[in-house]
Amino acid sequence: MMFLRPRALATALLPIATLAALAVPAAASAPTAAAAPTPSITVTPTYGAVNGGTAVAKTNVPCPETATSFRFMIDGPNVSSSPFGSSRFGTPLPADRVPDTSVVGQRPLFPASRPPVNGASYLLTAECLDADLAITTLATTTVKVNENVWTTLRPTVYALPSKIGSLRLALVAYTGFASGEQVTGVVRAADGTTTAVSLQPQGTTPQGNGAALLQIPASVADGSYTLVITGSTSKATGEVAVTLETTRVWW
Repeated sequence: MMFLRPRALATALLPIATLAALAVPAAASAPTAAAAPTPSITVTPTYGAVNGGTAVAKTNVPCPETATSFRFMIDGPNVSSSPFGSSRFGTPLPADRVPDTSVVGQRPLFPASRPPVNGASYLLTAECLDADLAITTLATTTVKVNENVWTTLRPTVYALPSKIGSLRLALVAYTGFASGEQVTGVVRAADGTTTAVSLQPQGTTPQGNGAALLQIPASVADGSYTLVITGSTSKATGEVAVTLETTRVWW
């Protein structure tokens, strides 16, 4: 039985854009009646340097009628209840009642005196305050820190197949990275050790999506692993479980 070399196999496969469409599950049909939006926070930009990176935050829904002011608070390892872009005692709500730190301009997400912990996740919370400073939590979002970059991006990774055979080849699709950034990948074993893998091509579209041919080194033993894809500029990561099984001849 003749096997194609990885480079030859890559050229014989369907176009990468088509593979991405096949690998990513189709979105569910939109409901016929418009539903009320789920409260959320948008941080602009979606990533920045821990040291010197600035941003603004805004919710997609207004505070209740009883509220007179708002504040954004960030919590996590080494950063306890730190205000971001607003006063700890509340910033007056604008006319539309939507919390928005752009009224004070771009600000560092983390206080310089309490830097975040690399690899940790933080919770950014939008709160509404009334005249008596009673607090109503409006929305939350997660901020992750990786390689001294914070990000609110939450990429998703798909592998086809997820059980990879003797050729150590698979197709991967990924969504949710920064626009046009390059990506790199590793497989992580249960003990935390990682091995670099090859992804071709390596880039994303202007929408932050992409697909690539994955080649895992033949030296990686059979077993269960986590494939981790990382954006080169955003440092955002997406993961998917994969199994290596040499007895599978195909891929």
